[in-house]
Order: sequence, then structure tokens, then C-alpha cells
Amino acid sequence: MSDVFQPEQVLSGRYRVLRKIGGGGMADVYLCEDLSLGRRVALKVLLQRFLDDPNFVERFRREAKAAAGLNQANLVSIYDWGEVDGTYFIVMEYVEGETLKDLVRRKGRLSGNEAVRISLQLLAALEFAHRTGIVHRDIKPQNVMLDRDGNAKVTDFGIARAADSGMTEAGSILGTAQYLAPEQARGHRVDERSDLYSVGIVLYEMLTGTVPFKGDSAVTVALKHVNEMAAEPAQIVPGLPYALNQIVLKAIAKDPGQRYQTADQFARDLRSAQVGGPVAAATFDPGAEATRLMSAGVPAGATSVMTGGPLDQAAGDRGRRRRRWPWVLVIVLLLLVIAAAAYGLVRAMGAGGVAVPTVVGKSQAAALTKLEEAGFKAGVQEEYSDNYDVGFVSRQAPAGGTKLRKGDTVDIWVSNGSETVTLADFKGWTSGDVRDWLSQNGLSPLEKSGKSSSVPSGRVFKQDPPAGDPVKRGDTITYWVSSGKPQATVPDLSGLTQDEAQTALAGAGLLLGVVTPEPSSTVPSGQVIRQDPAALVKMAKGSAVNIVVSSGSPSPSPSPTASTVSVPNVYGMDSTSATDKLTADGFGVTVRQKVGTGQPPGTVVRMVPDAGTEVASGSTVLLIIAK
Repeated sequence: MSDVFQPEQVLSGRYRVLRKIGGGGMADVYLCEDLSLGRRVALKVLLQRFLDDPNFVERFRREAKAAAGLNQANLVSIYDWGEVDGTYFIVMEYVEGETLKDLVRRKGRLSGNEAVRISLQLLAALEFAHRTGIVHRDIKPQNVMLDRDGNAKVTDFGIARAADSGMTEAGSILGTAQYLAPEQARGHRVDERSDLYSVGIVLYEMLTGTVPFKGDSAVTVALKHVNEMAAEPAQIVPGLPYALNQIVLKAIAKDPGQRYQTADQFARDLRSAQVGGPVAAATFDPGAEATRLMSAGVPAGATSVMTGGPLDQAAGDRGRRRRRWPWVLVIVLLLLVIAAAAYGLVRAMGAGGVAVPTVVGKSQAAALTKLEEAGFKAGVQEEYSDNYDVGFVSRQAPAGGTKLRKGDTVDIWVSNGSETVTLADFKGWTSGDVRDWLSQNGLSPLEKSGKSSSVPSGRVFKQDPPAGDPVKRGDTITYWVSSGKPQATVPDLSGLTQDEAQTALAGAGLLLGVVTPEPSSTVPSGQVIRQDPAALVKMAKGSAVNIVVSSGSPSPSPSPTASTVSVPNVYGMDSTSATDKLTADGFGVTVRQKVGTGQPPGTVVRMVPDAGTEVASGSTVLLIIAK
């Protein structure tokens, strides 16, 4: 099906569509530009197949209304909503980064500190939402965005509802199976504790790199949430702190009454675990829950054996627990025997099964066709591969030739292209061009700003890693955008000698420009009278500052008997010859070089005072020499 909106289309006279950036079970998401405010936004569009369903349309409308009232740092902000030609949309904050699911896929399991940090942000968002009467109902890592600074933002309240909305029909199950609370999987009423269960599953996945329950279908996984105990995180990650292991187990307790009752309780335990303090979850007994779960599955006739008759409450409970364990062990052993027998039966059946075809190196379409023709289902995943082009199968499990029963699932991995990419040279690019290039190549941008003397404002002047370096997709690339030339503050040169002025300017990153002598009765000879630009003015580094230097008290007006001389013309002469001539005629000489004159280096291009000027005998002449 083609996209509902196309690039450059303008919605409601305000939102210009840039491109489609994602989609889910209920809506597609487009990146748009808000023409009124000049910012990028995400536009969530209800899928076409739901438009004829008034319940979905109403739920979508209520999502906008409910979520628009949520204003918290770890919640994606809702800005606006509307309808175009029967298509409903919500305008929300655009978070540039990746989903938590992408991060876990890229890194595997996260460190304890990182997992706790992200979980605390999720709980802060939920604590705020729960206080307003909204239960999210679909907490999963795909609905958690991480911005460029690694901060978490919860999005997609697509199946959230206000406590009094009355929108959810009895028995309906919404959300993603791998993160569903048991009561949600049963279709029972959900509350805040259902969200906390989902956060517990997300924390489990961050710490271990995997979800606790998997299966071939959503129904299978949902039933496992109801009927099976998850492996403890510490069994998967040896050395995991006891406190974290207990916190996860309490959060994912089957019985909502055994879980954390509020997001704040959950967060307090996590913060205490961070500093090695006591945690409320330390008293949670997963063994007792396993016993309750197993008891619920025992035939009625065995109930009295497992639970015993009415006994004194104080001593009887302990006695029942002691007598219960032998029966538990017997049941576990029976289950193991049954499982072993079933495994042997499957192996025996598999021996006469169908050989899995080899599809590595084939296009995705060809691989799916071949597997289907052989009678198998296909589980498709994606990965980067340096050995296979985009769209071709890079590996499979099980390997070709393995015998399976028809109808079994064969997992295939389809290449997204090379895992590494060679960085382009971004110098002179705009920030938007860099971001687009990085996005197209699976890289994350980190923009910084700085001064540049060689690149205009608004253009990139530096990057890290440098151009030409190979980087892995998913890496973060830092680049600096010029905010103009580096600025310097002009120092006060008043009263300094020419050499002192030149030193002060160099220290400020500036150059000494034209030095002009001028008689002064108030400023001693050789000291700066004034400067251009004035002191404290801001100017680009490397710029020149001109100064006027005192040549001493002015000579009395010439009288018929006064001794004056005419400055000889030394234009075009080399500096040595010009200096020698002026010195021989009794003049003092000061030399200053100047670049960009267009004249041969070393030749006189200017004289101060100019040639032919009548001056007092012994005056100093400034020679400007081409450099």
C-alpha cells in the first residue's frame, strides 16, 4: 500500500511532509516541518484500515486529548491533532535518536548502571502519567526513544486510556506479547501495576539481552506470561548484583499484589540498589510464587496433598511449606521425564523430516519462496553484513540440510548492507545535509558549534572521526558547525611603544596595522597617541589595528631663517637603498611591512610623510615595504 502522505505535501496549511520514518500496528509516522514555528515534528497517522472502525477512530482521538495533557521531560510531547480528507493525525515532538530496542539489538545486554538509569527515566514518565489517571498499556523498548544525549522518552500512547474512558471492551488484549502483564494477557482489567510489570520485562531485557518468554506466536508467548516462571536474570548473567536480580523478579511477579504498587516504589528500590542500600525486593520469594503457580496447575485431587488440611496458622504454614517441597520435587521430576520423552519423540520424528534448503546468498523473496515450497515458515530478521549485498540472506538457522518437520520455522537474516561505512568530508556542508547523510547510512549525529576563521557561519568546519575513516553503522559522529570567525577584544594601546603595542595585539590574536607618526605636545615621543579600532571593540581574530605614534613636540613654524628639508622620493627603491638614502640626508627611518600590495617584495610602496613634504631637519620617515 502506498504511503498516505507524500514528501513536500503540506497538511493543514502548516506541516510539510519530509519523509516517512516508521510505522506500527496502529499508525504510520512521518517526519514533517512545522512551517509556523520552523521546527521538525513527528506526525502520527492512523492506518487506513482503521478509518472505517469508529472505535479505533475514537481511541485515536482520545489519545491526542489525553496525551496532550502530559507534560514531563521523559514523555514525548503532543503538540496538535487534526484530520485531512478523512485521515486522522497527531503532531508530536520529534525525538532524534534511536529506540531502546535498537540499542539493545546493537549492544546486546546493557551495563547495570545504564539499565537502571534508563529504567528510572521510564518510571518517572509513568509516575507522572499514572498520577493523571492514564495507564500506558503498551510499555516496550520499541516505544522508548533515546535522544542524542541518551535520555529516554516514552512515546505511543496509542492504546493508553484515561481511567474513565470506558473505551476497552471486556476481554480485549492489546499491546505486544513479549511485554504483556499476565492479567493483560488474560484480558482482565489492567492498572498501573500492569505498566510496572512491562517495565520489569524491559529491565530484564536490558540486563540480559533477551526477553524472558519467547514463542512462535503471540498467543504462545502470552500464555507463558500467565503459566511459566522466567529464568532469573542472575542465571543468565552470572555475577549480576543480588539486589538487581530481586528487583526484576518482584517487578514481574505474576500476582499484581506481589509487585511494586507504584512507579515511585519501584524507583526507590532502583536508586537504593545503585548505592548499595537495602531494597524492599530482598524479601520477595520467587520460590513461593513458583509453588503457587505449580499448585494452580495440579489436579483437584492432589490439592489436599499439596496444601494439607486446616492447621494452626502459626505452626501449620511452616509445616505445610516443609511438606510441600517433596511433592514439588516429584512433580518437577515427572515433568522432566515427560519433557525428555517428548524431546526424544521430536528427534525421532525429525529423523524422517524434510531437509531445510540452503538459502544463504539468495534474495529475501527467493529465500521465502524456497522455504515455503519446502513446507517451512520463515522468521525474518535483519543485520549488517560485509559479505552480502542489501536484501540478500546473510545466514540462516538451522543450517541447510538439517531435517525438520514441515511447518517448522527457519530463521533467516537479511543483509542491510556493510556494517561499516566510509565517512564523507562534511566540511562546508549544512547541518541538515550532514544529518540526512548520517541517517541514510545508519549513523547517529552529534552536533556542536564553534568559531572558524575559514568556514562561513552555518557550515561544518570539523568532524570526528575525520573524513575517510571507516565507522560502524550505529556509531555516533560528531561535527562542528561554524558560528563565524573567532572574535578578539582589541586591547588598549594608549601610552605603549610601537613594540609593546605589537606584542599586546599578538597576545589578543590581532596584527599591527599601519603605524603613523604624528607630533604631540602631550604624548612622549614613541608612544601610541590613538588607535583604530578603539579599545574593547570586538573584531575577528587576525585583523589589523592601526596606531598613531607620537613623534615628539611639534616643531615651531618655519621662519625665513628656519632650517627645513624636503623628503626625498624613494618610491620603488628596495628597503636597504631607501634607508641608506634617507639616513644620508639626515632623516630617521622606520620600516613597516605590508602584504597584498601587488608590488615586488622588499620595495617601498608608501612613505609617511610623503615625498616632497617640507619637514624639520632630522624628522623620521615611515617606509611601507611590500612583503
